[in-house]
Amino acid sequence: MTIEQALRDERLGNLPLSSPACVKLGTSLQETLRLMRQERAGCVLVCDGEKLVGIFTERDVLDKLIGRGISESEPVDSFMTREPACLRPSDSLGEAVRLMTEGGYRHIPLLDERGHRAGLIAARDIVNYVAEHFPAEVVNLPPRLDQVFNTAEGG
Repeated sequence: MTIEQALRDERLGNLPLSSPACVKLGTSLQETLRLMRQERAGCVLVCDGEKLVGIFTERDVLDKLIGRGISESEPVDSFMTREPACLRPSDSLGEAVRLMTEGGYRHIPLLDERGHRAGLIAARDIVNYVAEHFPAEVVNLPPRLDQVFNTAEGG
């Protein structure tokens, strides 16, 4: 199988995805940030029961909180991204790559057919998949993506 075939055929639900960190609507920034540190998570899903209502990411911390004098008692709801772009476990790995590239996302929530949270795909998960399933291709990549070698390796 080639990388192109894997991107087209591999379903997100088949990947070993970790369970996403979640908080309820109204959770304080202090508790949300504590959970992110504890879980070493780049984001948390904000849910109303099983229904996803938003996502709060490291980028939100940098863009919306740092240096603004925001009280950590404020609810995460005020700073999360509402109705984030989502995928389903039945979507392809390539669809996740496309959505991440187009939207500049590093994390995409997965929803089941009822619209309830079903997981999270992170850019790290995609990199791990490619490195595990296509090690020769990864090892032979140049150090910089724009780099072109003048001669073949070992030539």
